[in-house]
Amino acid sequence: MIVQKTKKSKKGISGAITALILVIASVIIALIVVAFAFGIIGGVSSSGQVKAIGTATLHTNGVLYVNLENTGASTQVTGVLFNGVTEGVTGNTTILAGTGTYSISISNIANSLKGMVGSTVTLTLELSNGQSVTVSAVVESP
Repeated sequence: MIVQKTKKSKKGISGAITALILVIASVIIALIVVAFAFGIIGGVSSSGQVKAIGTATLHTNGVLYVNLENTGASTQVTGVLFNGVTEGVTGNTTILAGTGTYSISISNIANSLKGMVGSTVTLTLELSNGQSVTVSAVVESP
């Protein structure tokens, strides 16, 4: 009786190396997903960014004139933070994509602006997409 020995061919990679490659790939994918979820990779955000251009003017009657640039979808101004108090806005102010000048009527702010003509104030516009935009404005008489 003749016994043949069969040799196992060593083709491919071992199971340990395969498992290691899968673990490394999983960690890399998880890090990329976390980076997108928390906005660490900002250049790929679909919501865009709204920013103020130049110095705005705030009339003592409560109307803010500001140049804004929007790199995303249209959004609305929902409130204005002034001196630690969030004030409402009168009317519907929609910020469209691109650059434009906007007139925003701020309710209940006129009394706070008395005696401030010529000074510069800081306002924070609160937007419906969750963003906030800081605006420097010079107070003027209408």
